[in-house]
Amino acid sequence: MGTSHGSHRAALWTGALALGAATALVGAVPALAAPVAVGGGSLDWGFKASFRAYVSSGNGNPPIATKDGASRNADGTFDFPSAGGTYDAAAGTAKVNYGGTVVFSHPAHMFEITLANPTLVVDGDGTGSLLADVDLVANGGSTEQHLDQAEIATVATTAPAVTDGAVSFSNLAATLTSAGASAFAGFYPAGSALDPITASASPTATDPTDPTDPTDPEEPGNGNGSASQKITAAVTGGALTLTSSGSTVSLSAATPGQTATGNLNAVTVSDLRGTNAGWDLVGQVTDFTATGGASIPAANLGWTPVAAVANTGLVSAKGVTSAVVPGGPVAAGTGLGTSHTLCKAGTGSSLGSSTCGAALSLGIPESSAAGEYSAVLTLTLA
Repeated sequence: MGTSHGSHRAALWTGALALGAATALVGAVPALAAPVAVGGGSLDWGFKASFRAYVSSGNGNPPIATKDGASRNADGTFDFPSAGGTYDAAAGTAKVNYGGTVVFSHPAHMFEITLANPTLVVDGDGTGSLLADVDLVANGGSTEQHLDQAEIATVATTAPAVTDGAVSFSNLAATLTSAGASAFAGFYPAGSALDPITASASPTATDPTDPTDPTDPEEPGNGNGSASQKITAAVTGGALTLTSSGSTVSLSAATPGQTATGNLNAVTVSDLRGTNAGWDLVGQVTDFTATGGASIPAANLGWTPVAAVANTGLVSAKGVTSAVVPGGPVAAGTGLGTSHTLCKAGTGSSLGSSTCGAALSLGIPESSAAGEYSAVLTLTLA
């Protein structure tokens, strides 16, 4: 269990926070050499869909952030990559560490919740638990709590699928524990149902070498000589990053009743994590305001996105196909006052770099006063 600091309750908002759990490696499966050191895999978990929607509607910047290796799946759930541990499919036991951090932020409702480094523990009796580091800061800092590797959820397990020594689970039911409820300031009672969990773990890769027959002598040289060298390279996972070619966009001048146009500065998304987990880039704009208090609603800004995979001049890795899809066009009047996708890459095709942009159109209401208007468009990558 973790250690806690500060108050255990904060009356901040109404609704439930979903904290998932990991899964148990149990059931009748082919025997493996036990225990197996974990070298790969992931934990996919969404906490609770209703909570993600609630936080996403808030004023966090961004409302939901991932870092330290965690990433956002196309369906809004989160992917935590494996970070070591062991499992034994035959005995039905495991302790698998996953890395990464997810931060839920809602300044208007005065809270920030950070969940990091989940650990899947399986006892072999059909039950499992999820441990994690949890930090809560609420009510302007007057409520704080920190837990180190606390059991925040339990899970009802089913027999794993075993393929080439790797184990995987799908759609396992998870339940919030009393420790999890306390970690999140009592926002949800113990026993609350959480989003289902999908998890996997695979063995550490080995690099076998061909044995040499000590009785087989080397062939003599032919006079010219030859030599060979084995070259190795370690490729480590990088980061999911977003860069922009500029920070200011000037739209064309327009009179009331007309449309001001321009182009978004091109942005580049680089997925160098090595997980091919997918990503989504969304944008939302504030109202346009002018000196004296005049304003044009954010919904009057529309866009038509474009996207393309960046050409680096290198030959792509074998078996890997990168693809990026632009978001759908959004018309002025029903536009970017709410979040819309600029571009995205799905799971299995997100590796590498892509460039995204958009043609912008701002509808000027006939009721608008003359003046210089400005707004802030925020792009969020997850």
